[in-house]
Amino acid sequence: MPMTLSRRLPWPLAILLLVLCLPAGAADLYYLGQKLPDLQRPWGSPEYQQLIEALERIDKTQANALPRRSGEFTGPIYQRMVNEENFKPQLNIYAPLELRQNEAREVLFRLKELMRLYFDFKAPQQPYGAEALGLMSYSLRQQAVLFSLTVEFWMTLSESEQTSAIRLQGLQETKDAAAMLTSSALDYLGLTKQFNREDLVLYGAELAKQLPELYIHLRSEVRAQLLARVGELAEKHPYPEVRASMSSLLPVLAGIQQDVEKQLAQPPKTKPAAPALDLSAPPASSAQ
Repeated sequence: MPMTLSRRLPWPLAILLLVLCLPAGAADLYYLGQKLPDLQRPWGSPEYQQLIEALERIDKTQANALPRRSGEFTGPIYQRMVNEENFKPQLNIYAPLELRQNEAREVLFRLKELMRLYFDFKAPQQPYGAEALGLMSYSLRQQAVLFSLTVEFWMTLSESEQTSAIRLQGLQETKDAAAMLTSSALDYLGLTKQFNREDLVLYGAELAKQLPELYIHLRSEVRAQLLARVGELAEKHPYPEVRASMSSLLPVLAGIQQDVEKQLAQPPKTKPAAPALDLSAPPASSAQ
């Protein structure tokens, strides 16, 4: 029977609840009375859902109790939330592509639910600033993975399927969601009163690494808007470290924008016309 520490214990002790029964090498993990997913394996949408339900119950009864990015005891929980190893099943080429695409979409949805738990915009300063920004950065990476799988799936469709209204609408919705997420990610850089300086500096450096992979998939007008915003942040952000991160990002995005525009300006390649099918009868052979 798994054991946990009582929720009645003082907070510094109540956090120490970890492990428990070890038959066959598998451990059940409980945090403040709530069972958590296995930290030793990559997480998918079911594990994220289990985590969300556990943290929602904890958050209603225990203040300041969500796992911390660098917490001595809860750090491993948070680190599994944002571990890039979680992407491996989605990128497994031996699994059906459409299932992997759907899983990436489900995980992204649950990451947004986690961000709602960690963000509190009514607070004058974010109680989980580092964790909230880390989740946003990780969500951008998940969005980029989803886009890569979407493009890969798109290439498997026939020409008629690619031009169907339903397929085009789905692709447009994915692009719109990515544009909104990217815009929000840049918005947080301006919240200098709600986030600690060191957290925003780290976040700015993470954005400089994450954005190019997602930027290439956005619509042309959205790319232009984001390029202008990054340029403004590179010039006017109050923290020099963030300005430096945005300054290093700016030429990368500008290069992507230039390459994409150059490709779009090229005339579309036309397939050579298939030779006409000759259905005429063969000439009669001459009499010997």
